[in-house]
Amino acid sequence: MEEKAKILVVDDEVKICRNVEKILGKDDYDVSWASSADEALEKMAKESYKLLISDIIMPGMNGLEFLKLVKNQWPLTKVIMFTAYASTDTAVKAMRLGAVDYIPKPFTPDELRLPVELAMTGELTEASPTEQEMEAINVIDIDTPFDTDEVAKYTDEDYAKSVSRSDIPIAGGPSPELLENYCELGAMVCEIFQKVGGTCKGGLKTGKCPQIEARKKKAAKQKQEQGFDPDRLIGIDMPFDYEEVAAITGPEYVQYLDRDGYAFLPYEQLKKNAAQFLATEPEPAAIPLEVAAEAPRQDILVIEDEVAVNNNIRKILAKKGYQVDQAVTKDEALQKIEQTSYKLVLLDLKIPGVKGLELLRAVREKRPESMVVIITGYASIETAKETARLGAVAYLPKPFTPTEIRDVTESAVKLAA
Repeated sequence: MEEKAKILVVDDEVKICRNVEKILGKDDYDVSWASSADEALEKMAKESYKLLISDIIMPGMNGLEFLKLVKNQWPLTKVIMFTAYASTDTAVKAMRLGAVDYIPKPFTPDELRLPVELAMTGELTEASPTEQEMEAINVIDIDTPFDTDEVAKYTDEDYAKSVSRSDIPIAGGPSPELLENYCELGAMVCEIFQKVGGTCKGGLKTGKCPQIEARKKKAAKQKQEQGFDPDRLIGIDMPFDYEEVAAITGPEYVQYLDRDGYAFLPYEQLKKNAAQFLATEPEPAAIPLEVAAEAPRQDILVIEDEVAVNNNIRKILAKKGYQVDQAVTKDEALQKIEQTSYKLVLLDLKIPGVKGLELLRAVREKRPESMVVIITGYASIETAKETARLGAVAYLPKPFTPTEIRDVTESAVKLAA
């Protein structure tokens, strides 16, 4: 009989560990769990696991520290990271440190099953960072700048123990999974669960809570029937109606306000705003010839179709003595990549005529020695993961400040040295 593949789940929330164990146990995996990185390392010292699924924000050693240690000591073990505090920054860090995937919480059973299956079959590949890059990635203090002892020093032990991963004290009370008639599938106390004797046949078949799915269908139907009416709807995450917001911010802001309380500008407007913001920096001071002669040449290529943004990046980086080349079209970018080996390529994801990540692939294929930093107004976890997997060392959402573009450039150039 073939031995089941072993998976270790690492999360300080026991409920999540148990739910993942149930979901993957149905797929014939041998799943165990640990509530901390230290406990996981003890288990790994005794048993061999094909796959680790680890949270990022945990007491003691955080998930990125744990990932770095695991890939150092057990390089053949696949790792998937998941987190309730998803960001493009930690997504890139996780992928560059060796994770094969990065999953934001909450996730559905299918959203977990698919990457696990792809990881097991080897269809999810790891990035190939240098040792220098892995050492340069900061994995300390992911969310809170204090440890428990430091917090207790200025408050008291009870408060320090109550602080959650978001630095907010958790209200006292029994853990929900210990309550009577608590259904882990729906993560709630359920009367139907009680009536059917502590089991949910419909949920077991689909892996989804029937009540939650029914609510989703009802909400989707209502949304389709009603549409979005800013005169009647109130933002879910905001205690104001749209007229109140418009009275304070102006109609332009409300025009792009969605029902969750976030305002999203069209990309073209976002680019114009970024160009104006970057243009506020004065022209770079002239560099004396004797200084310029001594400064090492730093070749950087900026691939950005917005000429104003391209020029402003060049002006900002010129203050640091960098020699910056520019490309505003796909053909121009490919030609310059073919002709010159740049230490750093700053690459916009949205260039007219470019399909997907073909320019990133072209740089990695023709100039593997070049560092690549993604600059984009279309930031997403998915593109952050994929670009990091393909070799990008950083991912900078627009609009960014002059300091941010200088810092990311300096870090990348150091890796290219």
